[in-house]
Amino acid sequence: MRKIRQHVNPLSAHFMRARAQPVARPPDLAADCPIEVELGCADAEFSFARAAARPDALMVGLDIREPCLARNRVRAADEGLSNLLFGYVNLNVDIDRVFEPASVDRFHLLFPDPWVKKSHQKRRVIEPALVASLAAQLRPGGELHVASDVFDVALEIMATVEDPELAGVGLVNLAGPWSFWRGNPFAEASRREQTTLRRQQRVWRMRYVRSDMAPATGD
Repeated sequence: MRKIRQHVNPLSAHFMRARAQPVARPPDLAADCPIEVELGCADAEFSFARAAARPDALMVGLDIREPCLARNRVRAADEGLSNLLFGYVNLNVDIDRVFEPASVDRFHLLFPDPWVKKSHQKRRVIEPALVASLAAQLRPGGELHVASDVFDVALEIMATVEDPELAGVGLVNLAGPWSFWRGNPFAEASRREQTTLRRQQRVWRMRYVRSDMAPATGD
């Protein structure tokens, strides 16, 4: 089986052209069913487990690597998960083309690439424009769930989301300002999280809810 590249440069000309497509809800799901999205899903272990556990909800895995998405689609079909869809996106370019405003119940950003080299850190995914786009696509009470095993990356994400200049987007830290969430609030875990915990390393987790309303249902 051909190995899929682990890294691609999201700033290359090929990926900077907006070409993401809207997600079409499967006809067998209710029009108002919950929607959860794994951003940068890679092998999508979290999405597969989540979709299997919540057959009445739509689970969407988004990634920039199209060969990875193609492989995930084959697996979803083999496992009969009609409520699990996969789509292309460059998060900092065209995420706003995928979902309608105020339509998503929860975004999961799990272990984003840390781009450790200083010259590559400009490729890190979280930036103010992305935070604003995600908040706009969340339903009132919807959640942005973030996890990383790299403290500096987690702290950078927290600093971006909780920047006073972004207060108007309405994302509130459920653990309190500048605080991490302890433990996994979901029964499912990504492959990276499983590996991190087996190594007895810390997962730095944040949960942000849109406005001051209750979190999305179906935890």
